[in-house]
Amino acid sequence: MSYIDDIFTRLDIQHIREFLLHGVEECNVSDKSYYERLKSAERISTSFLRSFYTDNSDYEESTMPVFSYISVVEEVYMEIGMQCGVKLAMQLLESDR
Repeated sequence: MSYIDDIFTRLDIQHIREFLLHGVEECNVSDKSYYERLKSAERISTSFLRSFYTDNSDYEESTMPVFSYISVVEEVYMEIGMQCGVKLAMQLLESDR
């Protein structure tokens, strides 16, 4: 196998994400699907938050600002990610000439 083939066998979007978010010292790659990763994080966080409340209505009222914040962060970073993807695609198209 050539060194170029080796590069493509190691290519993974999670490795790129980890490098961009954390640099070279951390590599937290998961074999779980997006759905499984999201559900696992959701279960952990909601279980933690529910441990502070005995009444469900108190939980809903108190955690709404937290989930609202998370939603806005998700939207902003999604937009940033889409813009980065378009810029990368444009660079790839320009380098092809």
